[in-house]
Amino acid sequence: MKIIIIGGSIGGLCAAIALADEGFEVEIYERSLGDMKDRGAGLVIQPDMMEYLMERGIAPKAVFGVPATQRQVLDSNGHAVLTYPNDTIFTSWNYIWKQLKNFFPSSKYFSGYELDSVEEEQGKVTAIFKNGEVKTADLIIGADGFNSVVRNHIAPNIHPKYAGYVAYRGLIAEQDLTKEEVDFFADKFSIYPYAGSHLLCYLVPGPNGELNKGNRLYNWVWYQNKTPLELAELLTDKNGQKREYTVPAGYLSSKNRQELNTLADHELPAILSNRVRQTINPFVQVMLDMKTPQMYKGRVVILGDAASLVRPHTASGTAKAYRDAITLAMSLQENEDLETALQKWNEHQTRHATALDIHGKQLAAQSGLGFK
Repeated sequence: MKIIIIGGSIGGLCAAIALADEGFEVEIYERSLGDMKDRGAGLVIQPDMMEYLMERGIAPKAVFGVPATQRQVLDSNGHAVLTYPNDTIFTSWNYIWKQLKNFFPSSKYFSGYELDSVEEEQGKVTAIFKNGEVKTADLIIGADGFNSVVRNHIAPNIHPKYAGYVAYRGLIAEQDLTKEEVDFFADKFSIYPYAGSHLLCYLVPGPNGELNKGNRLYNWVWYQNKTPLELAELLTDKNGQKREYTVPAGYLSSKNRQELNTLADHELPAILSNRVRQTINPFVQVMLDMKTPQMYKGRVVILGDAASLVRPHTASGTAKAYRDAITLAMSLQENEDLETALQKWNEHQTRHATALDIHGKQLAAQSGLGFK
């Protein structure tokens, strides 16, 4: 069976590697020309994904990321008022993506292919690209994110919806922190919860995957409720361009940057407000909800963020894409009939997505985040 994957992100690469392991002929078509860069910065790698990467020989445990053996809850003075053991490993999207990308054969990864549409007929499915190329396969998998073109073929009326809040995010080079500041944050997952919001922070690998002390990055995430009117103002970047779901690093307007600094001074303890001010290029992610009722139609499949979006409080966004990919490969191998394989896989993964969706919304509500 020949399989085409649209989108060369983590979900697309996981699917490609797992399907190739099962003996399928797999090719990835990615719209970006260069290396992909995620604006989300740090993330948590879940144990099952870590085990798979180790078992497959993609990466040894020693290089997954920066461990945090302690969780500390801060008060309004920036003092740790509660500490307890923590076993999380923090990494970055870019770091995991590079390891997967280096593992997958470069001869089967094609860049600069932006999908225009998908067509099905006579037991085959065709991907039509904007560069004029046309590729035919037995199955097409859409791993092309929440603005998925492939999803339009399966569920054209399903679109992301604003959840009522955003995440400000930032990265600071460890070498730009004082020794006392590094000691305060190192080996810890720090969180400052307060009414209607919270800020969390931790260390992640450096820009090129550096794990040694002095070359890592300090990563912070700060959630804030925004009305639709406030959101529209925030998403107008420094050039006056109206952004849809994110303001990339370096594009926050001077007005919105100043408001962020003022908000930090008013709402955060100094140890955290100073980090917000210190960040050269903070960026913004809009929190979104989306879930498709079915993840396939005929010979076309969607997975990861193309199929559903999970609130970041579950720390499961990347893991969900990985699980969608691995379980799809298993179902296709175990069931000779394509319809049966996709039906069984879809039933299991849509239930999983629903559970994550509910859990994420509950966690947000507990923090006073999002639309009531």
